[in-house]
Amino acid sequence: MRLRAPARKGGNLMKNKKPMKLKNKLFILILFSMIITLVCMGTAFIILAGRIQKRGEESLSDFSGQMVKIFREDEKISELNDTGKEGRLLAYISRDYLSQPPSQEYFEWSCDYTFNVYVETMHIFPELLTDVIFFYYDGYFYSPTGVYRDEFEKKINEIYADERRISEATFSDADGVSWVLNNDIGDSYIETDTGLISIYFTSAELRNDDKKAKVGIIKEWKNKETLDTIAQANVYEASDSEKSNYNAAFRKAMLFMSAAAIVVTLLSLIYTRKLSEYVSDPIELERIKTQQEKEALEETNRMKTTFLSDVSHELKTPLAAMSGYAQNAEIDVANGADSGEVCEKLRRISSEANRMALMVTQILDAARIEEGRMVLEKEPCDLDCIARETAETYFAVLNKNNNRLAIRIPLELPKVDADDTKIQRVFVNLVSNAMKHTHNGLIIIKAEAEDGFAKITVKDTGSGISPEDLPHIWERYYKGKHSETGTGLGLFICKFIVESHGGTIRAESELGKGTSFVFTLPLAK
Repeated sequence: MRLRAPARKGGNLMKNKKPMKLKNKLFILILFSMIITLVCMGTAFIILAGRIQKRGEESLSDFSGQMVKIFREDEKISELNDTGKEGRLLAYISRDYLSQPPSQEYFEWSCDYTFNVYVETMHIFPELLTDVIFFYYDGYFYSPTGVYRDEFEKKINEIYADERRISEATFSDADGVSWVLNNDIGDSYIETDTGLISIYFTSAELRNDDKKAKVGIIKEWKNKETLDTIAQANVYEASDSEKSNYNAAFRKAMLFMSAAAIVVTLLSLIYTRKLSEYVSDPIELERIKTQQEKEALEETNRMKTTFLSDVSHELKTPLAAMSGYAQNAEIDVANGADSGEVCEKLRRISSEANRMALMVTQILDAARIEEGRMVLEKEPCDLDCIARETAETYFAVLNKNNNRLAIRIPLELPKVDADDTKIQRVFVNLVSNAMKHTHNGLIIIKAEAEDGFAKITVKDTGSGISPEDLPHIWERYYKGKHSETGTGLGLFICKFIVESHGGTIRAESELGKGTSFVFTLPLAK
């Protein structure tokens, strides 16, 4: 006995060693997986943050360029306003100091005097003035700024003929001189490679004559490069400030993410240790697996029981109605009742029979889907024909809530590549579903071509689907919390048929306002 005791102790040590070894392996494996996940997440964040920063810098650069353009435009407007102001001031002074000239010499003297008053008013030195100031009167011409008539008229004609000239008014004069002489007022400007040329002229009444003189000014700026430099300096200074703020915010975000990564890593270590201890126990694993299988089996049995109960109820109701209508019809015939009443009861029997046939078809379709026996026989199909055939066959039979049906499928809609019998089942299921939840309302079937597919919409004005039910409506046997009838197979079958054709289906609904089912089918080639 003494010799066997150590052997048993060693055996226990060996048995305990295996679970410990498994725990360590699981711990290392899970920890390594989490570290890889964290590294990948961090790398993705850094790449994404880098791209965001790059896009931000590009956007800031584009914004800077736009601000430079705006600065240039403001300066241009300022220069144009200066030309107009100075031209109007010159005309105002001319009304007081220009008079009817008896000769060219007197006209030049009068213009020089007016010009001197103008430069004194503007507080500028005549020798520094680069503007061209001109006067026209009854054939006389003079420019106090030293420009000869031929030179001036050549310049004004070139300005008028320049294709870059921009003016608020459109004139049809032969040349620039005619433009000045034939109009009471005018202004225009040209943007050149070096700056801006602007002109303004107007009419000025003389003191002792009803005739008017033409007074004008041509200003030329060769400061585009200087303006660009100033604009870029101002805008880029603001841009640099914004970029610094952006970089500071980015660094704070990176620090926050780094701290979050450290916290997540520590929590992962703790969680990994606990998880490895939990997962490494084979008995616990087996117990969990058994429990999951038991729960799945119980859920399957529950769903099967519920389904059989619902189907029994759904089939029993129309059978009872058919039996009642048949007995009443038999009594009516025996009593010699009106044939119209008998026909109405027979029509109701037919309606209930069709309802039963629809439920049986749904059950058979679900069975074929589960067993993989549903086969599609595709060929070019006319959606309008399928929709109208469905309406003629089933609408009157299933319409118990006084609803109206409208089919709006254009005649020119191309055919679809589909199995017409299966697509008719989709229409039947969607329309019957709409009629079940709509009272005294409207059901619309419409279709249109879109990107190589036909997009079909079945819309109703019924009670709608609740938000909690909407994600589950495509599940097999799911009927919703507020539905008491049906097998819960219709939408499950619709989804399978549509997706088997290479299309998609979705539902849009709002409580109290109705539901729209939208599905697509590929167009026939």
